[in-house]
Amino acid sequence: MTESSVLLNYSGQLDYKTVDLLLNDLKESGGFTDIDREMGRRVYAIVVECLENIIKYSAKSSGGKEGTVPRISVEKQDEKILIKAGNIIDSDKAAGLVLNLEKINAMDVTALIVRLKEKINKEHEKNEMGAGLGLMLIKLKSGNNIEFNVSLVDERTSYLELK
Repeated sequence: MTESSVLLNYSGQLDYKTVDLLLNDLKESGGFTDIDREMGRRVYAIVVECLENIIKYSAKSSGGKEGTVPRISVEKQDEKILIKAGNIIDSDKAAGLVLNLEKINAMDVTALIVRLKEKINKEHEKNEMGAGLGLMLIKLKSGNNIEFNVSLVDERTSYLELK
């Protein structure tokens, strides 16, 4: 029998004030205070990365189409924590993001750490979307591959879901 409890469940627009409230809610949830300290730190760091990515990289609104609002959930299932995040992205950036996620998932821990150090030490171009550092950190902190799905919303936007 699977024991499950929801530590955080949010769907709606995000700004930094809302992020602060959500992180506080997470820290104060009963399920969060019950997990061991190291796992709590990892979960918190991953949730921060997910929320920051939603704020930084979400595309402009698609007119409120069903299923396109940003969302995040954290659920404890037995001894594991499942974190899901979703947001709308520009379709022209989706292919590059998928490629980056596939590369990250294909790397072992050693290769990922080497790549992370390279990215940190590399100068970034002015209009560069991001170095993928957050995604690398999510994989390292979780110890798992990042499951993802990108679905087309319209000709300009897609919806990205990470798990």
